[in-house]
Amino acid sequence: MGGLAPTGPMETEGARAWLKASKSKGMSLGLSRVNEALEALGRPDRNMDCLHVAGSNGKGSACAQLVAGLVRAGYRVGLFSSPHLVRIEERVRVDGKSISEDEFDNALSIVKDLQIELTFFEITYLTSLIACRQAGVSIMVLETGLGGRLDATRSAEVVGCLVTSVSLEHSDILGDTIEKVAKEKAAIWRPGVPMLIRDPCSASVRNAMRDEAISAKFYLPEPSTFMEEAADLAEMLCAMVGYSFVRRPITWPARMQYIESEPNLLLEAAHNPSGMERAIPEIAAILPEKWSLLLGTSPQQDMAEFLRPLYALVTTHPPVEMITTEPKEGRYPGVKNPIEGITHIEHPEKAIQSFKQPTELILVIGSLYLCGNILSYLGLDADIV
Repeated sequence: MGGLAPTGPMETEGARAWLKASKSKGMSLGLSRVNEALEALGRPDRNMDCLHVAGSNGKGSACAQLVAGLVRAGYRVGLFSSPHLVRIEERVRVDGKSISEDEFDNALSIVKDLQIELTFFEITYLTSLIACRQAGVSIMVLETGLGGRLDATRSAEVVGCLVTSVSLEHSDILGDTIEKVAKEKAAIWRPGVPMLIRDPCSASVRNAMRDEAISAKFYLPEPSTFMEEAADLAEMLCAMVGYSFVRRPITWPARMQYIESEPNLLLEAAHNPSGMERAIPEIAAILPEKWSLLLGTSPQQDMAEFLRPLYALVTTHPPVEMITTEPKEGRYPGVKNPIEGITHIEHPEKAIQSFKQPTELILVIGSLYLCGNILSYLGLDADIV
């Protein structure tokens, strides 16, 4: 495919409406539709070196570290990730920056013109491949949406795979044990392709993953912060594939994101029990004496287990004020009153403005969508810095 002709206003509106309408189809795992579309598009994935990343926690952070380290090493790097925090264009980044509305619309219109029934996730994935190929990307980082084996991103031809930490999640789809979930994620393995797996520190889980990924390398990073572990994994994968990698600290939106304001904000997207357990010690280490809590979450399989680390934090470091809210724009509706007896304000934009007590920091935690709601309210973008 050559250069793209500019997309007219009517065509753009039609493509955006088509994309929005695809949300009503819900989620439908499987590779047949997306494989058909990729063939019709001339296999844009084969025009770039694709790296595939899966995991329950840390996959977005690992993708961000891959992009940042590879860009600094001189590569032109694309990224497909989900969900978006503020603008849909964030799902497609070139060298860490979201593509423009025009670039997104041009690629989206090409996908629409295929006239293939696709899900919202599949459409945005294909749009990312087209847009990044058009942008001259040499390395494309692909973040799985859910699981691995049947995720649309599994359709790409890749040169390297990474699985970050795994935990029991989406049990209705991926399986009711951590071993079953881990197998689904490890199934992004392709024969002959280097693959790195963050050691699950469990023999049964390791064996389950080895059943799917017979040649994968397991690696246990040194104890460190969430982002440092992501950088360790990214750097090791690049070494396995043969890429240069230049490491330095980065900011990944909604992952321990500190925003200077009045008061200051700390955004943390921990959204499942293992993510919360990992994030809380990092948060506790930097909390000022006077801090406030804004919590919002999507439905949890075990709400008590999800909230347990947070309860421990508010016991040892009591906040001056707590408010709960309901994340908007997510896959599932936000939970009403996740903590009984705490002030609950439905809309995040109103909730963040409702703190009355003097405070040095507001911790926003419990949902990636909630962090996106707050970033949108603040008028901030979500680029990788």
